[in-house]
Amino acid sequence: MNNINRYELTRTDQTTDNYTLVIYLNDDQTEFAKELGHIPDSKMNLVTQAKQIAKNRYPNLKVSIVKVMIGGMVITAFPLMNNDASPVEAAELKPTNDVEKSELIYYEVRAGDSLWTISREFNTSIDDIKRANKLPSNTLQLNQQLIIPKAFHTIGTGDYLTVLAKNYQTSVQAIKEANGLTNDATKLGQTLLIPRLINDQSTTPNPVANTSILYTVVSGDSLSVIAKNNGTTVEALKSVNNLSTDILSIGQVIAIPSVTTTPDPVEETKQEAKTYTVVSGDSLSVIAKNNGTTVEALKSVNNLSTDILSIGQVIAIPSVTTTPDPVEETKQEAKTYTVVSGDSLSVIAKNNGTTVEALKSTNNLSTDILSIGQVIAIPSVTTTPEQVEETKQEAKTYTVVSGDSLSVIAKNNGTTVEALKSTNNLSTDILSIGQVLTIPSPTIEAPIAEPVEEVRSTFSYSVRSGDNLSLIANRFGVTVQNILIENQLRSDVLQVGQNLSIPNGISTPDQVNNNSITHMTHTVQSGDNMWNLSILYGIPQSELLRVNNLTTTSMLVIGQQLTVPVHNIAVKSVVSENHGEYLDWWTEAQYVFGIGKTATVIDFVTGETFAITRTIGANHADSETVTSNDSAIAKSVWGGYSWTPRAVLLEIDGRTIAASMSFMPHEREYIQNNGINGHFDVYFGNSTRHVDGKPDLSHQTQVEKAAGIR
Repeated sequence: MNNINRYELTRTDQTTDNYTLVIYLNDDQTEFAKELGHIPDSKMNLVTQAKQIAKNRYPNLKVSIVKVMIGGMVITAFPLMNNDASPVEAAELKPTNDVEKSELIYYEVRAGDSLWTISREFNTSIDDIKRANKLPSNTLQLNQQLIIPKAFHTIGTGDYLTVLAKNYQTSVQAIKEANGLTNDATKLGQTLLIPRLINDQSTTPNPVANTSILYTVVSGDSLSVIAKNNGTTVEALKSVNNLSTDILSIGQVIAIPSVTTTPDPVEETKQEAKTYTVVSGDSLSVIAKNNGTTVEALKSVNNLSTDILSIGQVIAIPSVTTTPDPVEETKQEAKTYTVVSGDSLSVIAKNNGTTVEALKSTNNLSTDILSIGQVIAIPSVTTTPEQVEETKQEAKTYTVVSGDSLSVIAKNNGTTVEALKSTNNLSTDILSIGQVLTIPSPTIEAPIAEPVEEVRSTFSYSVRSGDNLSLIANRFGVTVQNILIENQLRSDVLQVGQNLSIPNGISTPDQVNNNSITHMTHTVQSGDNMWNLSILYGIPQSELLRVNNLTTTSMLVIGQQLTVPVHNIAVKSVVSENHGEYLDWWTEAQYVFGIGKTATVIDFVTGETFAITRTIGANHADSETVTSNDSAIAKSVWGGYSWTPRAVLLEIDGRTIAASMSFMPHEREYIQNNGINGHFDVYFGNSTRHVDGKPDLSHQTQVEKAAGIR
């Protein structure tokens, strides 16, 4: 078989069990390619080889057709008898010329494909693909052939097919096939579909040759739910569909394996599980407690690697759980508490007669950071407090007022800044008005701070995300008026990075940024491109290219190692529980609200809520409503379509972010059947316009309103 490069098996017809054997000859067999319909004797063994392949490799499948290809072009196709019959005579082999079009302009839908992933792969839009193929919906079928549009061209003077083929780097035959033309004649004003030429899609045999069921993903689906409902496993679904992640898209076609391996105990638990939809305030510990199970069992059944949940997420609840360990027993006996402004783990522990360690253990917390509205499980039985916790329970509390700083509070209460930060688990010196601090009692073994004279000096301070003049003045023990006069400011509007002179302020400011960047490595796989990877990891494509010293024209190689930056955006303090975090778009917000991520919008004035998804956008977040109902709610808030910005809060991954939104759908769209055409604009701190790259003051004002700093 030295003239055969490779071969693969495809299903001939979705309604039957017939298969086609596709044989790829070596590219140097050009002589054979020129002799269509006149196969010399030296090539006659090809029929015998095809028969042997079908018999040896696919003994249990009905291979009825053989298709022969060289260099991506079909040169002949012939029927194949059953494995025991004689091959057809060479004289009966006839060239199949009409199949060339399928190999040139048609993309064949693979397992795991959706219109979204295909549009991203070929840098087009869902709407254009649907227009090119006259699709009535987003639903696809496995092995369905699609024309991928490069453009829609309206014929003008001098537009001949040869000219169009040259200009669009395609072929005359491809244009004719895509538009059903029988000759080269065109008419002025006629609109032609210009197809993209499709190369051989894959050298890998169809992984779903033994698959008998296809399933289209709907809202609320997850791999664990689909596996449970179809008596299979998550691992089998991912293997059959070549999925590298657990992320699914509505309308995506999933192949369900008809025969699966015997499920392990974890999978058996999944198949017996009921489901639960996550609501606001939920956590794994609360869900486990309410359903008589454990956090570990929930994470195992749902293949969760973190404790983070999203509102609307569907969780499988195991009906039979293992015997909980002592920590889990404590969780199941615990009452719950909702975090409010000013809370910290030490304050909650003190007020509930427990310890910080017990709270963190019960709630599987890896840090001391809490979010307003977060639900904490309070263990009813705690371990004996350590001496440090006993000291905290004896301590008094203090509510921060205007002009306070840690040094002032420490001085007035006979303690030290270090003791205050340790007792309250503070990582910075920044305080918020109304924040409740625990004041360590004089019995703390740490040395009591001796009264010291305040050291004041004039120094430079760089404005950070979330700052305003009032906060800065309070932080450094000066007045807003002094800062205005010192810096000759005519308004209280500040810009991130702006340098201010702080006159006669207390101490030197801590300029440490709590945000951090780590890096991970991605190994390039078949089908990867930089755009899809940027969406997968939630970072701008330009940043991913820059970090790896690549350009938009750079080619990726399977096995290539790419460096992926991971932005860890710290939770910012908020003015009140009714306001959101102020995040800078360029350094923070675009990573929290990445492309493809869905958020719940809360109108700041009316309190109306609806869901949106960020679909694109570099200077700000271009977004679309998820459903027609979401569009109807947004339309009622704005009183129709409007460019007028409104202050909104975005709930994203348990965080509440201050933003500004207008509701005027325009230009490109990716989400269909949601009641609007196009996308609308969502701004965060220091977002800019696409048209000129400049800030939009009206949007910035609404962002600051939502953050409570205006």
